[in-house]
Amino acid sequence: MPIQNIHATPIYYSQIDNFNNVQNELKIAIDQVNFKMKEEWGNTHYLSSTNFQDNFIGKYNLITFIEILKHNVKVYCDEIGFNKSDIFEITQSWVSLFKKNNYGHIHNHGTSDISGVYYYKTNQQDGDLFFEPANPHLRTSVCFFGLGSRFKYTPEEGKLILFPGWLRHGVQTNTTDNTRISISFNINFPRSGIEYK
Repeated sequence: MPIQNIHATPIYYSQIDNFNNVQNELKIAIDQVNFKMKEEWGNTHYLSSTNFQDNFIGKYNLITFIEILKHNVKVYCDEIGFNKSDIFEITQSWVSLFKKNNYGHIHNHGTSDISGVYYYKTNQQDGDLFFEPANPHLRTSVCFFGLGSRFKYTPEEGKLILFPGWLRHGVQTNTTDNTRISISFNINFPRSGIEYK
C-alpha cells in the first residue's frame, strides 16, 4: 500500500534576476541604516529598526527589489494554487545584520501570509537559516523521530526564500568574522475575494 504524505510545507527559493541592480539599490538604502539590537532579545543580532511596524522596503522605495519580489511571489503562489498573487501588501520589512556570535532565535511571523528573506551579503558560512518541522509531534514518536528534523538553507548572495509566516524558524550562530546582511519581510493578501485553482 503506498504512503501519502499530507500537509506539506511549501518553501520557495530562487536566485534572483537583475542581481547587480538589486544589490546597488539595496546598498544605497543599507548605507543609511543605523543598526541596533532589540534590547529585550539580548545579544542576538542587529536590526534596521526595532519597531516591526516599520517598512524598510517602502521607506526607501526599492522599486527594483519590489518588481523582483512580485515575480517570485507569483511563481510561488502559482505552485500552491493561489491565483490572487498580484494583489499583496508588504506589511513589514527590515534589515538584519549578523556579526560574529550573533544568531536568530526561533520564532514565526504570526499572521503573515508569506514571509521571506533575501541575502544581500554572506560568505555562506555565517549562519544557516533553519526551519522547525511544521508538525512538532513527529519527534515524540520513535518511528517518526527522523522525520522531525530541522531543515537548513545555506545563505547565498542573491537568494530569495519565501515561506508561510506561521512556520517556526531561526538562524544559526555566525561563527565567522564576516558580517552577514539580509532583508526580511512579511506579505499579506486581501481577506476578501480569495479563490483557489
